[in-house]
Formats: sequence, C-alpha cells, structure tokens
Amino acid sequence: MATLRWLGPGFDLMTAPRSIDRVFEHLFGYGASSVEDGTPTYALPVDVVETEDAYQLYATVAGVPQDGVEVTFEAGTLSLAVKAVSFEVQGKIIRQERPWGNWRRTLELPKDVDAANIAAKFENGVLIVRAPKAAKAKPQRIAIGAAAKAIEGRAKASRPTAVAGSAR
Repeated sequence: MATLRWLGPGFDLMTAPRSIDRVFEHLFGYGASSVEDGTPTYALPVDVVETEDAYQLYATVAGVPQDGVEVTFEAGTLSLAVKAVSFEVQGKIIRQERPWGNWRRTLELPKDVDAANIAAKFENGVLIVRAPKAAKAKPQRIAIGAAAKAIEGRAKASRPTAVAGSAR
C-alpha cells in the first residue's frame, strides 16, 4: 500500500500560512482586476489609521517615482493610481513573486473630512495621505433665564418715562 503525503518535503509550519495567503490573495484579493494596454491593474493594499484630528492612509509604492502616483479626491471618494514602472532584467527570471503592473484603489472617506487640506507625501517608499477632519461646530452654552433678563431689559428701555413737571 502506498503512503500518501499531504504535506510536501519543504513544508513547515512557518511557510504554510504564507502559501495559504497567496492562494486567497490570488483568488479574492490582490489579483489583477483589469488589464490596461496589456499591463495588469491590481488593487493597491492600504492601511488606514484614524487619529483625533485626521485619517492617515499608508500605501507601499516602493520603486515608483513621485510623478507615477496620482492622488485625487472627488465627491467624498479618495482615489489612488500608481503607474507601472518597467524594469530591465539581465538574464532569465527564475522566480517572480512581486506583481508587476498598475495599482489602483478607491476609498470612500467619512463626511467629516476637510477636503481642501488633504495632503500626500512620500516617505521611504510609502505613500502617506493625510485627510484632516473638518472642525466640528462646538456647542454654545446658553444660560437659563438669560433670555428673560434680556427681554425685561429691552422692555424697561422702551417704556416712556415721566418728564418732570408734566401733568397727568
């Protein structure tokens, strides 16, 4: 009787999750969603962090020049587009794990974003987009009875006063 091996000779507990992640990414996640002029377009993976005063978005775009990245905001939607940068290889590629192609991501941002002050920058191959929150209207404290005092004060000011020496 032959023994069936479900696990290959190179299998270990450290590489199994990575292999499974690659299968799911290929089937559902970061696989090419479309092709433009023969170049695949992938969903750009991002991290979004909310701070007290802003939303910060981080996307790895290593090896892409600044003019190859486009960040736009329209009608509450932030769009990121990264154009593929071709690279020359001397020799034969034995293994290619880094996907090559265009990257695109569209995110709907909360309504409390200050669109006029959205800023983007590069830092060590990471695109950082900062979308500040709009200033919230602070509640105004109204003292109880203040309106009655104001009305009473206006009423006293508008009453005719008696002039000395006038007859009634």
